[in-house]
Amino acid sequence: MAAVMICVAFTACSSVGKEEEKEVNTTAVPTEAAKVKETEAIHFIESAYTKEELGLAQVDKNYSFMVASNGVEIDGKNYIKVVANVIVRNDVTTEDGKETFSMETKGEYYISFDGKEVLMKNMENGKFVKLENRYDSFKDEESTQTSADTTAENTTEG
Repeated sequence: MAAVMICVAFTACSSVGKEEEKEVNTTAVPTEAAKVKETEAIHFIESAYTKEELGLAQVDKNYSFMVASNGVEIDGKNYIKVVANVIVRNDVTTEDGKETFSMETKGEYYISFDGKEVLMKNMENGKFVKLENRYDSFKDEESTQTSADTTAENTTEG
């Protein structure tokens, strides 16, 4: 019986990987206070998670990551939004016969302003999945890489 209670307590406490409905406020949120933003947010999502973890393994076209210029509020907490998009040719052409293109979102990822939570939106049902937070190990790798680059520069200059 105790083992069952421990298991139940453990699963109740763990929300990583569990889909949840969350309230999203569409009002733009300035990102100055965000710990992770702009290209660092893209680099974090792109390098800290695999294509499978990001739900992109089945995407058969080249995709690229983009970061929204404004933050998003989800359940009262502010996040940076990173999206994975593919460029799609439209059936419509311009008046002068040129092809037109649009972007199709294949994945949406949200990094909390404090860097402590990462969410992925399920593109089929709109629910959010909490991803394992790898921000601290990402920052450690970044600083190790920067130190190695600086050491290499100093060695070659000298």
